Order: sequence, then C-alpha cells, then structure tokens
Amino acid sequence: MKRVVSGSLLGVALLALSVMAAGAEELTVNSILTSYKAGAPADGIVAMVNNPANSIAMTAGDLVTLRDAGLPEAVIAAVYARLPAPTPTSVPLVPDDTRLVDLVQLVKSGISASIIAEQVKQSGQAYNLSVNDLLYLKQNGAPELTIAALMATGGGASAAPGTAGAPTAPTEMVFDGLLMKATFMGKNRPGSLVMQGDTLAWVDSHDSDKNFSFKITGVEKVWLTCQAQAPENFCYQINFQIVKGDRYRFQDVNRKSGSNAAVLKVMDALRTYFPRLAFGAPDNG
Repeated sequence: MKRVVSGSLLGVALLALSVMAAGAEELTVNSILTSYKAGAPADGIVAMVNNPANSIAMTAGDLVTLRDAGLPEAVIAAVYARLPAPTPTSVPLVPDDTRLVDLVQLVKSGISASIIAEQVKQSGQAYNLSVNDLLYLKQNGAPELTIAALMATGGGASAAPGTAGAPTAPTEMVFDGLLMKATFMGKNRPGSLVMQGDTLAWVDSHDSDKNFSFKITGVEKVWLTCQAQAPENFCYQINFQIVKGDRYRFQDVNRKSGSNAAVLKVMDALRTYFPRLAFGAPDNG
C-alpha cells in the first residue's frame, strides 16, 4: 500500500513538472475557482495569473463571477490587469454607476493610483461594479489598484438604508411621470413610485386596487433598459427582479419625446440610499 501511495505522489509530481515544462497554460474562470476551492493561497494564484507564459481566457464578466465567489481582491485585480482593453466603438461606453465618470476624470488627470484608491476607501461609499462598469473602467485606463479599491468597498448583497456608506433614506420620496409596463396583452398603467424607508410602493393613477409595494432590500437585481445612441445611451426603463418573485418594469412616461429624467431619478436615489443593491448591466430595448 505504501508503495502504491508513493507511486501516486510521484505521478502527480511528474505531471506537475510536465505542465511546467510545457510552458503556457490557459487560465479560465473555472480553473481559478477550482484552484481557490482546493485551498490554493491567494499569492500563489496571483503569481500564476501574473506569469507572462500563461494566457487569460476571461472577460470582464468573469471578474464579477470571481468576486461573487469570494476570491480575494488581489486575485481579481491581477486578472483585471491581464484583460485586454475593449475594442473602441463608435459609441463610447457609459457606466451603470455614474460616479465612475468622475473617478475616470481623476485617473486621466494624472493623479496616482494609490491616491485615488485611498480616496475611494475614505469616501465611505460602496460600489457594486457591473460588467459594463468594469468594461468602462478598462476602456478608460483605470489601473488595477483602483479596481481593487472599488471592489473592496463591499458591493453585492443588498443592504438596508443607514448602513455604512449609505445615507438614511428619506421618510418619503415620490417619483412621478412613470408607466408601469404590463405583462403580455396587458395595458401600461401611469402612476408614481413612492420610496418610504426601505419600501418602494406603486401608486396607480387610475385604480387604487392596482397599488402594491415591495421591500427594496428584497430586490435581487435592478437594471436599466436603454437604446443605443450617440453620444450616450438613452435609458428609458428601470427594471426590478424580486428575490424568488415578480419582475416589475417602469418606463419614463415622456420616453417618446426624448426624456428619461423620471427613470434616472429613481436609479440615482437607489444608488444613493441603497448602494449595496445588485445593479445589473443595462440591456437594449
């Protein structure tokens, strides 16, 4: 038995040596997750990612997967640094989190990455970077130290108002000028959304029996629906996916005249008072 075990260990060692001798290795999100779950130390994974002989077969979306799986920020930052910059398009990328526009301006101003990272830490704000946010930062040359600082603020799970980094939501905040999108064969209904603490209520303009409410902390994901146009996308609808529940969609009532102020007002309030909500990448309408 001892001889068999020794032989097995020798075989594993020889296999490892043969992989090293073969040179390049393609790293995927699955291979990194497997290594992490097997107990590989963070610095070992970082060294593997930083090895120029290895190629990185991952996208910005995989960074979100790694973050949600609990991998250390050092690993995520190392992968981010190896990702190729997105191919320039005729329509510049627009981040889901509008705060990143100011941050990119700091990056382009020449301020060092360490100072920007420290400013992010001291701001007390939480960031939950979407795939679109990561692509925007990559396209605009944000360094990995900045990305690590943003991710370390702890975005992801929903949080109640008043938690660290989030101001307390107002007693009542009304968002007029909205249409609730109906399900198949239904009719869109005008009305307002009313934020009361951690509750969001729909107030129907025509029929109070259609009113309802849901807990913001029970939202699985919130995202915008946008129409691609220059110089930036026109986002006219906000969507809510309730955890193990319904999906609600609210459009700006003035969409056809080119206004989306009502929808953006709702999104800005959610980002301000509930920064740990899962903000997803916008989809195209």
